[in-house]
Amino acid sequence: MIVMKLWYAVEQVVKGFLILLVTAMVSATLAQVFWRYVFNDPLIWSEELARYLFVWIAYLSAWLTWRHRAHIALDAVTYLRSPVLEMWSARIVEVLVLGFCAWTFHANFRLLGLTVDQPSAVLELPMVYVYAAYNVMTFMICGDILVNWLMGALASRSVRVPA
Repeated sequence: MIVMKLWYAVEQVVKGFLILLVTAMVSATLAQVFWRYVFNDPLIWSEELARYLFVWIAYLSAWLTWRHRAHIALDAVTYLRSPVLEMWSARIVEVLVLGFCAWTFHANFRLLGLTVDQPSAVLELPMVYVYAAYNVMTFMICGDILVNWLMGALASRSVRVPA
């Protein structure tokens, strides 16, 4: 059960980080509007910062949405009222998502390697920090699937079937 507690702690850290990212993005956007209309002197960095913060917000939120299985889904299987079919359908989806995320996690490393020395246009931030958000998301989704499988396997071992 320590794995679930650790995974829950990771979720809480990500939620806190998301709050900071959203606060920073809104602040940068409000600063841009304020400087543009009050001082008639737009900030040159705020739009790029807000855009990159939004990229991180989107990817971390995608993981959080996956974690709570809140993504848009076809629920035709649930209308059949078959728990076995629902379980198998969920496992097939998890296998497909795990495979896709693992493959794109690996494939995205080439892009990360290309962008280590590529600065952004205004902030001159290495673009690898922006593109790394995708790898963080795919790593977290894979981790969530594997943790759930591990916890399910441990739970099924602890259930004793009477002979």
